[in-house]
Amino acid sequence: MIKISLKGRFCAVCGEKEGPFLDNMCENCYKKENPLEIKIIPSLDIEICPTCGTIFVSGAHIDTWSREENLEEIIREISKSKILEKTNVDFSYNSEFEDDIEESKIMNYGVKEFTMITTLTAKPYKEFGEFRKEGKTRLKMVRQGCDDCSKYKSGYFEAILQVRGENRKLTEKEEEEIENLIEKMMKQYEDARLAYVLDLKVDNDGITANVSTKFLAETIAREIKNFTAGKLTVAYEHKTTSKDGAEVYTNTYLVRLPEFAVSDIIEYENQLWQVKNVNENQVKMENLENHNLKNIDRKRVENRAKKRSDEIILREYMLVSKENETVTIMAMDNYENFDDNLERIPPKKKDGEILKGFLLEEKNYYVE
Repeated sequence: MIKISLKGRFCAVCGEKEGPFLDNMCENCYKKENPLEIKIIPSLDIEICPTCGTIFVSGAHIDTWSREENLEEIIREISKSKILEKTNVDFSYNSEFEDDIEESKIMNYGVKEFTMITTLTAKPYKEFGEFRKEGKTRLKMVRQGCDDCSKYKSGYFEAILQVRGENRKLTEKEEEEIENLIEKMMKQYEDARLAYVLDLKVDNDGITANVSTKFLAETIAREIKNFTAGKLTVAYEHKTTSKDGAEVYTNTYLVRLPEFAVSDIIEYENQLWQVKNVNENQVKMENLENHNLKNIDRKRVENRAKKRSDEIILREYMLVSKENETVTIMAMDNYENFDDNLERIPPKKKDGEILKGFLLEEKNYYVE
């Protein structure tokens, strides 16, 4: 450890007699002989993605969309941080910076360069004044597309999302609701990196889409599962082997919607029912003979019920009149009048009101 000299009253280099002295040298001579060992980097590459604005510096990336500062301030802050990070000193110091960064020039075509002047001051010895070190760093702005944007442009995806009906096609309502759900969810990821859905298509098989990441695909699939009371399964397909030998897989997240959809007409225990709601454990159904509602175990219904929706002939009726437990009905397609039991009519229907319904095996049924 360096100590203050006690041997003489003059500088061994220049002969200065006014102290203080350190290693037999005055302040000026000591600073010349022992300059601060601080390295200020001469250049710094700053890559800016022209598509998303993400900045890459020395292995770190900064998402500019999530920052409130303008691009000029972000680059200035990053540059200062990286310059100080690379000084590698173990004593305290103060820093000052000057630069000629202009935001209007940063995103112009080609490479732009700016200069940042760094001034560091330190006072490692209480007897001497401050030591001072100044250096210039060339800031090189490079327009370079980031990996995420390149992946998006190339159609890169890690997972496949599929929505199917169990032994049936999706209804138009289900297709619309699921598409709206996906669209609503993606609004939450507008500012997220590498979060997108590609090639979403709806056909006879159901809904299929390529999804950028496994995490996003699983998140969407679980939302659809919860919304529809469906069942979620995951399949893994080997895609390739990376340069470092790691196995890369594409995950397929399949959501199968319940076998019976809302509004389906089904036959259960020799009676016709209309499905009103389906959850994970139960099916809520309306008996079309008396319009009573009943919750029945879902597995029991799926194992024993038969779908009849494809066999019905849609029809409209008018409730002409009521008398005791009998009603007079008129079919709107042929104006035929006939009598029926009051309990088979949806409750609270009034004379002259139009009823929706259908014909199945020459028998009329009425729904809400």
